[in-house]
Amino acid sequence: MKLLNTKSNEYHNGVIELINEEDWEIIDNQGYFKFNWNKEKVYLVYKLKLLEEDKILGLISLEDISKEYRIHIQLLENSDSNKGKGKEYDYIAGCLIAYACELAFNNGYDGFVSLKPKTEIIGLYIKKYGFKIMGQYLFTDLINSEYLIKKYLENE
Repeated sequence: MKLLNTKSNEYHNGVIELINEEDWEIIDNQGYFKFNWNKEKVYLVYKLKLLEEDKILGLISLEDISKEYRIHIQLLENSDSNKGKGKEYDYIAGCLIAYACELAFNNGYDGFVSLKPKTEIIGLYIKKYGFKIMGQYLFTDLINSEYLIKKYLENE
């Protein structure tokens, strides 16, 4: 997957991996993230980083709800330097969402991914990532999930 450095306009290779014990200490102590990620330890938590660096650029916690054939995004966050207009890298959230979609395909859920958004960013998920409204949740399914994977993970 490629991440765009917004300052140099160059692409850099990124990688998504499960969080390890050393990462938890970094997340807790360096102040790059606003949310309390320790609450997410009961879920699968993944980090996105540059291939050539260990600095964590984004985090996502996922719950596999197999009885409903879906992956649920519990929490998603870019590091502080990668938020807003002055962000250092772009495509972080898109890559993490696409990774959740890929896991949903791998688990036989036809790319079905859900999340319960904060009201102020519902429009972003709908407009930028193609999510649809389903009650209090947003979701992406087969066709949109395939699109997100191609756009963010395969960079097409």
